[in-house]
Amino acid sequence: MNRQVRVLRAGLMTTVQDLGRPATRHWGVPVGGAMDQLSHRLANRLVGNSDTAATLEMTLTGDVLQWEQDAVIAITGASLRAVMESDNRPEKLLMPGRPWFVPAGSRIQFGTVQRGCRSYLAVSGGWDVPIVLGSRSTLQRSQLGGHCGRALRAGDILTYADAPESLTSRISASRPDTAENSNWYVQLFHPPAATGTVLRFLPGTHFPRLTNESQDVMQQSEFAVRMESDRMGYRLQGLPLRFSESLQIRSEAVIPGTLQLPPDGQLLLLMADCAPTGGYPRVGHIISADLPLAAQLKPGDRFSLCEVSLLEAQEALRLQEQQLAAAVHLARLNSGV
Repeated sequence: MNRQVRVLRAGLMTTVQDLGRPATRHWGVPVGGAMDQLSHRLANRLVGNSDTAATLEMTLTGDVLQWEQDAVIAITGASLRAVMESDNRPEKLLMPGRPWFVPAGSRIQFGTVQRGCRSYLAVSGGWDVPIVLGSRSTLQRSQLGGHCGRALRAGDILTYADAPESLTSRISASRPDTAENSNWYVQLFHPPAATGTVLRFLPGTHFPRLTNESQDVMQQSEFAVRMESDRMGYRLQGLPLRFSESLQIRSEAVIPGTLQLPPDGQLLLLMADCAPTGGYPRVGHIISADLPLAAQLKPGDRFSLCEVSLLEAQEALRLQEQQLAAAVHLARLNSGV
């Protein structure tokens, strides 16, 4: 039997996301999926789901949700306040990075992010929306997937599958509000502050065609995320970059994390909903291990770039996977998931 959640108040942009549609790029369909896939995966694992289960991605502000049946949830990603209210029970602040039991009839109010940009809400059993082209993720520009192909609105009703009864019993019986069990949580990285973030990148095909001065600027100056940014990509503001000669290129394959350089000299950082091809020169690619950090940047945030080798990029990803496995192991020891 599917269980229900009612949206009492919608956040700025909350969508259903999973790991996206990597197998549809040859049809011109973006990969999409969770912008911060590391936080998405952690949230799912904290409640006993597979990585492919859908989560809710809340951007900048969260929702107010009414839970009609019992549930086990986890919140990860950006730092935002989440308060659970239940009849005849005191308010409870829900710490991110751990599973929580939500009794039937509870309301959870998610606030505004204090640091970072996107938070992820997983429910044990997974959010139940139709699978479209192999994914439950929302692609808003195409009105495809997720909940009606759009962001959540007040009055929407979401369903989720039954969690294993043994899991619900263990979490509800663990009494996370007791003193000896109230302070633990797992966190894989701190959401970025307004300044000081460093994103590592691999040089792109056209990086050597930049002037020597522009190559130095790319690695020695800061870039700001402009307001004209979304899930397709970030427009960046910084010192203009120039090529040593005019380039005429055909459209070529791009991926989330690709750094393109349009004629105005201001970088574009492509993100989850980017098209599979693009016609601007590719001067770099943010490494996979740093894409979750990039996903947590919001308009106005500033960051710098640091060139690394392919070996360093591979090692960073290997270490990140080790940290994810260790974090989930710790959570299971503490909560019995």
